[in-house]
Amino acid sequence: MAANDEEYTTKIRAELLRKPGEFRAYFRVYNILLQQGTGDHIIPGPASPERQPLSHDAVLTAASILKANSKHTPETTVSKLRTRLPQGHQERELKFAVNLAVQAMLMLDVNLIDSLTTDCSIHKDRRPKWASGEPFVDFVTGSFPRVSTERQDRVASVLGDKKSLKAWKLEKRLHLIFRGTDNIADHLLFNPNTRVLYLFHHAAYIKAHLSSWSDHETPKGVGIATALERGTLSPSLLAETLHSLQSILFRYDDERSMAILKRLVKKEGFDESCCVHEGYKVFRDTAEDITYVYWGERLAALHDLVLNKPPRGRFQRWMRWQTSESNSFLVAMLALVISIIVGILSLGLSAFQAWVTWQAWKYPNQPPGGDL
Repeated sequence: MAANDEEYTTKIRAELLRKPGEFRAYFRVYNILLQQGTGDHIIPGPASPERQPLSHDAVLTAASILKANSKHTPETTVSKLRTRLPQGHQERELKFAVNLAVQAMLMLDVNLIDSLTTDCSIHKDRRPKWASGEPFVDFVTGSFPRVSTERQDRVASVLGDKKSLKAWKLEKRLHLIFRGTDNIADHLLFNPNTRVLYLFHHAAYIKAHLSSWSDHETPKGVGIATALERGTLSPSLLAETLHSLQSILFRYDDERSMAILKRLVKKEGFDESCCVHEGYKVFRDTAEDITYVYWGERLAALHDLVLNKPPRGRFQRWMRWQTSESNSFLVAMLALVISIIVGILSLGLSAFQAWVTWQAWKYPNQPPGGDL
């Protein structure tokens, strides 16, 4: 059941992407997920005479169920899907169809707990899988924490210094490794152990979903709950994601960063649409005016990394340790102990010198020779 025939790719474009185009990176991911979950045709399991293989229609049906009511839980979604498909499908087959529907519709992994290592520097922002009994809208909203009011000034200062976040600077000075992710919730996550910065690179998908808001008067104010009714994400979230790629990390007029992006497209499978800057047609804002409501904290964490460049090598780590604030108290204590020891030694030496002087006075040396 690969999405390689024109009939189904056309249906998927129409219902999930709402725009014609090749979407090569998108369909490559779709086919991989499909093959991993179904063995390219169906999830292995005991055969049933009345069971039919899952089809693309099952995925599209699951997506339509979630669009119709974003308050469905995993259980109610599977139950609804069961009533709309031929009989005989196993529970795990239906769950797979729902999982793939969410990934195809929103590019959001519902099994986040296993999608990346849990030692990311900002792993506290990551969400577990779509939990039993959890409304779909709550799961999606929780996957994209908003910047708090107290942190908005910090995020604004980061955007004011976005030149320091150019890709070539991060690669050359911090030795970061850029790696694509197909899960939009993992965008801008950094793993300090591997020095990998994860980037959601499906620009063609983002542009298609952004264009679906062209008929809306104020798309900037649309939240996730309202966006799910259209089967998409908040336009602000989508615009921030595209802006972080094309106007910060890989700015279109920055030749060195664009060279890195083209290398990622060629060798790492990044969406080639990342290299095509089309602006933000949905908003009246220019690229310089976009504010960060969702990705601000992750940009701030990346900026903190730039300001406090991690030491590389033993000597740099030793120097950082010597000059760190946490080490200042220990240095002061050592200085105090050394001064006390020196003071004690000085007192002892002074006492010894006094004793020698007293002995010399008490027992003066006899002059040479004597009475005859």
